[in-house]
Amino acid sequence: MKLLPKCNEVEARLTEYTEGTLSFGDRFGMRLHLLLCHPCAALLRGVRLLPSLGKHLLSPTATAPPEALKALETVRQRIK
Repeated sequence: MKLLPKCNEVEARLTEYTEGTLSFGDRFGMRLHLLLCHPCAALLRGVRLLPSLGKHLLSPTATAPPEALKALETVRQRIK
């Protein structure tokens, strides 16, 4: 990777960047690009939010209204 990679190069390697698997030189280039490029920095923020968003979406009952929780429990009881 070049010292200052292009946006498409940064986008292609954001996962590696967040996982910490890039070499020092590649990490440095990515960080430099991200400091200068607001759209890529915003994309990185989105990538970093994905795990917590996934957890939130996979546990819908945590934020469900009480009526929905009651209906869900009724269905669960009938299934047993």
